[in-house]
Amino acid sequence: MFDHTDNPPPPPVQSEIMAHGTLKYKLVLGILGRGSYSNMFRTTEEGSDRPVAFKKSRVSLKVKRPTLLHETRVLQLLRGHVAIPAVYGYGRLPHFEYIAMELLGPSVAMQQQDGAGVMLKTVISIVDQALAALQHIHMLGIVHRDVKPENFLCVLDDPSKIKLVDFGISKPFSPDKPRRSKYDPLKDRRHIAGSLYWASLNSHNGEDLSPRDDIESLAFTAFFLLRGNLPWRPRPYLESPLYSQEIVRIFKSLCSGPTLCDDFSSEFGRLLTYSRSLIFDELPDYEALRTSFVDLAIRMGYSPKDEPLDWTPCYPEAVNPILEEPTLSIPDEGEDNGSDNHFRENSYFGWDIDIWDDRQGERDKDVTLPSKLEAELDSITPQVEEVDLE
Repeated sequence: MFDHTDNPPPPPVQSEIMAHGTLKYKLVLGILGRGSYSNMFRTTEEGSDRPVAFKKSRVSLKVKRPTLLHETRVLQLLRGHVAIPAVYGYGRLPHFEYIAMELLGPSVAMQQQDGAGVMLKTVISIVDQALAALQHIHMLGIVHRDVKPENFLCVLDDPSKIKLVDFGISKPFSPDKPRRSKYDPLKDRRHIAGSLYWASLNSHNGEDLSPRDDIESLAFTAFFLLRGNLPWRPRPYLESPLYSQEIVRIFKSLCSGPTLCDDFSSEFGRLLTYSRSLIFDELPDYEALRTSFVDLAIRMGYSPKDEPLDWTPCYPEAVNPILEEPTLSIPDEGEDNGSDNHFRENSYFGWDIDIWDDRQGERDKDVTLPSKLEAELDSITPQVEEVDLE
């Protein structure tokens, strides 16, 4: 459970075009989950009978930067790590694009009972595995930008392990890229990257995200798993996105690591405090963070061996109450009240492996890998050539 020996980074992608196979699937086994941009199916691969999670997203052939193609490329770049799901193939056919990927179990959010926390040893294991995953992706130049309980999925054949999913809005991290300046969200009306409930303060403040922000979102995830809630409420679905953003931003700015810690182990409070102390281009000290949680596990008498994650609900005796909501006067937003992740802000306990909409739009240019690297990653990805909807 607390082993620091993780898989080494994958070898560099070869520059030459590599021959790859073609795959066929039948979508006959039903839907696993729904989102704003895609549906997830459980199916089998023809010829091998391998069980597969199959993601399908509606997108016009006119769209040059489809979301699932980007996610496939990021997963291929990150391949080879124990916490990254395997990709089996990608396809783009008339009206839809598809990813065939490793079939995983329920999310951490689905395992947690509403209003309850989970066992401390389980939270420690999740944080440790998450830090290992984030170290891997950050060292390869990627920021996830949507770390939350819904995006950690249990491994079906190893109940001690989780994997990080949903790289649809992940983007390259460039330390030398100019940062977005501070702004007034009520005037500029920008929207956060990621999910409202879990986004970092930097995301609320309109800054470009970097590794520190993934760590802050992980800290929120850990506190939620311990406490069963966070001091900011999930926002009403029909509430103005800008109003929701500002309310949650105020709450987060009032909550420090020690404030959220209550009577829980101080390591969790330090995780949040540390994430907020980092500068934009500073990589976290992952090993020091992981060591602090390994030491906590040892002090609590937990076994360092891989054991199934214990989802027994627990109810802390005292946690800080939900904060009293301030009254705000928000200018009318007009018709443009969307965000780059509007629907996901309300998929609170759903299987949020990705998102679905009637039709996918053009992906932001910033959420794009270098063109040469994209071509190399495409060259090693098997193609889905046929999808039978019977």
